[in-house]
Amino acid sequence: MYLITNAMKNLLRNKGRNILIAAVTLAIILSAVVTLTINNAASKVIDGIRLDLGSRVEIRQDLIQMRQIGLGREDVSFVSINDFIEYARSDYLRTTVFNADMYAWSDTLCAVGDDPSNPGGTTRTNDNGEVVFVETCKLVSTSVPESLADFGTLRYISSGRMFEGLNECIVSEDFALLNGISAGDAIELKGASYAREKSFNLTVTGIYADGTQDYANFFMEMNGRFADNRRNEIITGFDTMMSAGWETNSGLDMKTAYYLRDPDEISLFEAEVRSKGIPVTYNVSINQAAYDKVSGPLSSLRSAVMTFMVVILVLGAIVLALISFLAVRERKYEVGVLRAMGMERGKVAFGILMEAVVIAVICLAIGLAAGVAIAQPIADGILEGKVAEVEAVPTRNVALFTAGQSQIGDGSEGFTPESEIQVNLGADVFIQIIIVTLALAALTGVVGVVVITRYEPLTILRERN
Repeated sequence: MYLITNAMKNLLRNKGRNILIAAVTLAIILSAVVTLTINNAASKVIDGIRLDLGSRVEIRQDLIQMRQIGLGREDVSFVSINDFIEYARSDYLRTTVFNADMYAWSDTLCAVGDDPSNPGGTTRTNDNGEVVFVETCKLVSTSVPESLADFGTLRYISSGRMFEGLNECIVSEDFALLNGISAGDAIELKGASYAREKSFNLTVTGIYADGTQDYANFFMEMNGRFADNRRNEIITGFDTMMSAGWETNSGLDMKTAYYLRDPDEISLFEAEVRSKGIPVTYNVSINQAAYDKVSGPLSSLRSAVMTFMVVILVLGAIVLALISFLAVRERKYEVGVLRAMGMERGKVAFGILMEAVVIAVICLAIGLAAGVAIAQPIADGILEGKVAEVEAVPTRNVALFTAGQSQIGDGSEGFTPESEIQVNLGADVFIQIIIVTLALAALTGVVGVVVITRYEPLTILRERN
């Protein structure tokens, strides 16, 4: 008990020196609290993104890659609808969401942006040199309505309900207002271009408000295809799309999402699909561009804060060791007296370690409170800058339309960088901070112990005289 009491008194006797040690220790602990809490929060969000986008595999014809390796329209191949369904039976998957889009045409419904006096009357020349009517809308289908992009954020049902049964659909407010459509009305659509033999008689069950941009990018807007205006998207169930009778995905843009049980099994799943004869013109991969875009700012944030922490820990440890070394050298006479009075070397070392522990514990309490308070605004500030960097990178304005399918950009369109994280002090971070604190206390104390064990008491007293 005496050793502990004496250690406390020594802290007060040498206030100036101990305040300097405490300041360095506090700075290290504070930086550790901030960086570790931010890193932990960012890691959790990235893990969630990895389970979503990192495990979401698309099997889709890569038109841009085909062009890059010299393949043309004549090399476009198609996969049977049954094959897409067969791929979903893989043991590597936990679930599958079937999506398919089709450009559609109507001579009774006017597209947003089209000439209202002549609906569906605009023509163009297709890939085969035939004059066809310009697509006026896009029929978008999914097997899981809850997975629809932007619903719950920029889109929501404002009238009626979401489609549920066969031949039910929802349309945008702008499209409904332009054509005088209300929930319960029936509409007729025909397939465009490569799907001209397809027709759909749909019942509008709901109308959705749409806060998205009219076009996914500037290139699509300049291209002037009314069907690419998101206000002209008519959304229905995948079963409704398939009811028109499809042998292959010719005329369809199949964007089926296969979700892996484990993101690391992508190569195994691809090997299985390749073994089933999928054409080489199809990609079997995650949307890496979208994954990088969404998680990129968080990854940069983690890298920045961890680099900062490493620098602070290294420099702080060096400064702390130097201060401790000089402090103990100044106390040689005190140590010599205690040793001459018969105090064992181990007890003297224990007293010095206790001083270091007390300083570290006090700094830990202050550092935890202050670190938790400032971690969130620091994270928000850094992340805002990282998001701005990602958004400043221009999207690849490459667009290809072949056999009723389209590919625009690099696949990251419609995805936005993750811009929010919630920083908090979890149990794992708290344990890490405790370890850092104990390491600092040990560093400070061990330096002192090493110094005092170098001297004998008589030598210390003799040098004093």
